[in-house]
Amino acid sequence: GKLRLNVHTPDLTIVIPLDFHRRSWDLYRRVKRFVHTFAGQPVQLIFGCNAAPKFWVNCLQRLIAKHANIQLCLVEAEASSLAKLRNAAIAAVKTPYVLFLDVDIVPDRHLVDLAYQQVIHQPKQIGMFPCLYLSKSGSKLIPKYSAAEFKDHYFDFRRDLILHLAFPSSIVITDIASVHEIGGFDEQFVGHGYEDFDFMLRLFHYKGLIEYSADILVDEPYLAPLMSVGLRAVLAKPFLESLIQPVYFVHQFHKKDKEEGYYKKRDLNKKYFINKYQKLKENEIHFNKLTLLNCFFNHVIEEKNSPKYAVLWAELKGYKFRSLATP
Repeated sequence: GKLRLNVHTPDLTIVIPLDFHRRSWDLYRRVKRFVHTFAGQPVQLIFGCNAAPKFWVNCLQRLIAKHANIQLCLVEAEASSLAKLRNAAIAAVKTPYVLFLDVDIVPDRHLVDLAYQQVIHQPKQIGMFPCLYLSKSGSKLIPKYSAAEFKDHYFDFRRDLILHLAFPSSIVITDIASVHEIGGFDEQFVGHGYEDFDFMLRLFHYKGLIEYSADILVDEPYLAPLMSVGLRAVLAKPFLESLIQPVYFVHQFHKKDKEEGYYKKRDLNKKYFINKYQKLKENEIHFNKLTLLNCFFNHVIEEKNSPKYAVLWAELKGYKFRSLATP
């Protein structure tokens, strides 16, 4: 019986960075949900947490005290230095596999297990999963709908419930050995922004999935994932299969923090990112925007050509839909 149990026990740690300098009460509620979902489960959970403010750290320590599979790694870090917080958690990982999540992701044991099973059966030992960003009204329905139902709503163009699909997303599962091999996250990124893109580029490059091309320096948002260009297209291309499998994670709505310093840091991070990849890029070849869509048809849909997937290339201004939606 013991052997059978091991086959189903995920050898996996979920790493989540936490910084209570912003949105503290909101974050604490979301952490509680993770703790309740994973307490006593075979999956390990490690929060890389800023050592200040003390009040929230104490609340968190009390919350997880009874749970052997949940751990807190405290770091003295600048506010929102997510790279540093993640690295502290990475250093404490004892399992062969690691999953990177954000505290705003809706915790779901079933999805985590499905994602893990996919990755361990793959020669490259890596997976990146799509993430549905819910609207405020979509987030109110979290108790009512499963992730699979939100995914169906997305494919039905329900832009009143779902703001957009993040793909590429920073929801990555991989072997911890590769994470150590590339040196984890680059702590030169201060505050929020670009540290996850940089991490994914280096990890996917190490795994032989991408080249450092001139496209990495093209940083443009997209309306539909398959119409993305530049950096986002480079990161998405090796994982197009992810778009037609069942694992779509869900991101709960939160208000954008318009804090000045936060966005200034984002601009600094962008400059640092561009300089870094100017030096690293291996070729000048640009990757045509439509190759993402072509690859999707050629490799992924093949004969199916299902109209169900149209939302992935229909470039819609979501807010136009939301204004039509009933409150």
